[in-house]
Amino acid sequence: MDFFSLLFGGGQSIRFMFKYGFIPTEDDFLELTEEQYAQLYASGEGEKGERFFMIAPQRPDICLDEDYNEISVISETEKQFFKDGAELIAKYCEGKDFRTDEEKLRHAAGLLPDCFSKGTKYEKYHRLSVVKK
Repeated sequence: MDFFSLLFGGGQSIRFMFKYGFIPTEDDFLELTEEQYAQLYASGEGEKGERFFMIAPQRPDICLDEDYNEISVISETEKQFFKDGAELIAKYCEGKDFRTDEEKLRHAAGLLPDCFSKGTKYEKYHRLSVVKK
């Protein structure tokens, strides 16, 4: 992912990861059912032939928004931004022994521009630096 793609496309997905504290994998995306596609088209959204997905975390400890009673739908292009964002975070965490998304995001927050983690619980990690003795 180049810098401009990061800011103008993938940046939204990275902000989402910092906001909710998890890095989605392929299993966290479910393609809409035929009925959901029909509802999407009836609302005037989406174009026929394009694939759409909802984010449905497989881990039971993750709930995106308990009070929200609608399905958030993303296009296949937006899904790719999530994959690219996850790869970028994985790249920043390469060679380190992180066991959880929380640890990976905490580490990445200190390396990425603060616009991605601003207003999230990871924002504070921009003020920290690692010093080797």
